[in-house]
Amino acid sequence: MKSVVRDMARLLDRKHKGAKWDKGRTRPDPLDSLVRTILSQNTTDENRDRAFNEMQRRFPTWESVMNARPEDLKESVRVAGLANQKAPSIQSFLKWLNAEKGRLDLGFIKDLPVNTAIETLKAHKGVGIKTVYIVLAFAFDKDLCAVDTHVHRILKRVGIIQEKCGREKAHDVIAPLIPKGKARVFHMNLVDFGKDICTARKPACEVCPLSHMCNFHKKEVGTNTGG
Repeated sequence: MKSVVRDMARLLDRKHKGAKWDKGRTRPDPLDSLVRTILSQNTTDENRDRAFNEMQRRFPTWESVMNARPEDLKESVRVAGLANQKAPSIQSFLKWLNAEKGRLDLGFIKDLPVNTAIETLKAHKGVGIKTVYIVLAFAFDKDLCAVDTHVHRILKRVGIIQEKCGREKAHDVIAPLIPKGKARVFHMNLVDFGKDICTARKPACEVCPLSHMCNFHKKEVGTNTGG
């Protein structure tokens, strides 16, 4: 499987140019990244951004978010959906961070071993492994590939993970297969690929650079030819 993933990484980067983008990207603030990713769960990027911007408009500092009336914070992020879960998770994390470090700053994470950082962040309700990997990869430059809905779908279709493999388990399965130093770029290319070509409902297999190695495509071809 290592060779398959290596070829996937090469072909996807040729198509989507993630490595080039990664070299010039701006590193996000870690706390911004964490909250945005919490808000992104089960919604679109557009609704995530609308919720984040409205929250910032109504509560301009993390202190004001932390101390907001729970109902007011829920209302500010409602457009992202699941506000009754997301808003309390955000406030709970901020209160923990303030109590633990005396300030609302996640910078201390950069000095932790990766596994310790993962467990530290994942210990909080509403902060799943995907959220943790996104924060560590993009805010702290860690060599990690978060498995979101696009990544999970593509890995199953190609045959890198089993059909019954959940997203959380997929993080452990895929990690040792990705070429060293390529995990973050692999994630970005997979996300773009999942949005543009390997879509959930009507994948564009006819223009897919991975069709020759994809189990899903082979099954589709066999079905359409009566094989």
